[in-house]
Amino acid sequence: MSFSVPLRQNLVALKAYVPGKPVEELERELGIKNASKIASNENPLGPSPKVLDKLKGQLSQLSRYPDGSAHQLTQVLSDALSVPINCLMIGSGSNELLILLAQMVLNPGDEVIFADPSFVVYPLAAQLFEAVSRALPLRDFKLDMAAFANALTPKTKLVYICNPNNPTGTFVPLLAIEAFLKICPSNILVVLDEAYYEYVEEKNYLGSIQLMRSYPNLVVLRTFSKVYGLAGLRVGYGVGHPDLVAVYQKTRQPFNVNSMALAAAVEALQDKDHLGKVLDLNKKMRTKITEGLTKLGLKPVPSQTNFVYFEVPDAPKLYDQLLHRGVIVRPMGPKALRVTTGTVEETERFLKEFESIHSKAGAKT
Repeated sequence: MSFSVPLRQNLVALKAYVPGKPVEELERELGIKNASKIASNENPLGPSPKVLDKLKGQLSQLSRYPDGSAHQLTQVLSDALSVPINCLMIGSGSNELLILLAQMVLNPGDEVIFADPSFVVYPLAAQLFEAVSRALPLRDFKLDMAAFANALTPKTKLVYICNPNNPTGTFVPLLAIEAFLKICPSNILVVLDEAYYEYVEEKNYLGSIQLMRSYPNLVVLRTFSKVYGLAGLRVGYGVGHPDLVAVYQKTRQPFNVNSMALAAAVEALQDKDHLGKVLDLNKKMRTKITEGLTKLGLKPVPSQTNFVYFEVPDAPKLYDQLLHRGVIVRPMGPKALRVTTGTVEETERFLKEFESIHSKAGAKT
């Protein structure tokens, strides 16, 4: 018997988010062992040992619903960021915040501005709520804020700024963000997605939260999935105007962040030693990947994140060849790859396998 319930056509036509290939799937498909996944910008050191100890103590409470107000995490973030509690939103990853913020402001036919290439959830959010995507090309692998300003129309209701940008790893200085905000009408919601905030070393990037004092239409999002190693628990947060936050609290699902995630996030924020180890390893491996690719004659894009983006002539073929050698990276269309900084062993393995493939390809030409 066929299914005859009419579904919303914008959802039927939606292209689902495609995550990086799991290690287990690759090993099962190709019959290999010890595969290495450096495709999804995960933290190779994992969570802080203190986080893991904290989670053991939470196991006996799994029959209880989590704190729906995320009181402890909100308080810790309030202290750390010097923002009022009523300016904070907690989500199931920053991904939930990206979607719910779109739901809160978009009507069919409204326009959403974002860069291309950038995080794939932005056009997905627009399509979910029957809005029109305005994807703007990068300039020299960077977001072009002048183009963002020129793209504003009376129909624009939402702007996503991924900073640093995923997948290119480049960043926009704070002055450029502020210059855009000065031009952007106050009735347009500007979402500054700072998922890789902690990795940035450039001082002229810092200070976005302070901008909200002058621009109440600005929202800043961050996540515990990357530098804190909690991708599997799904917890992120946003900082915005109290009026916006009040509506978010009514829009989100009750108990949207589980108790393990809440406890882990609180503990992760307080372990500065582990954070330092993560950042130190990331810097060394990012440099190692960049230098290794440069020696092969490639031009990796200078990154302020935990991944490196580089263009190659036949990305899908190189991606597949690496897969067959047990190395999972991320293909970014026909002409680019993105590789996450891994452990020393994972990074060296990638460079060794990629150099072998690259050398053979060069010998044939």
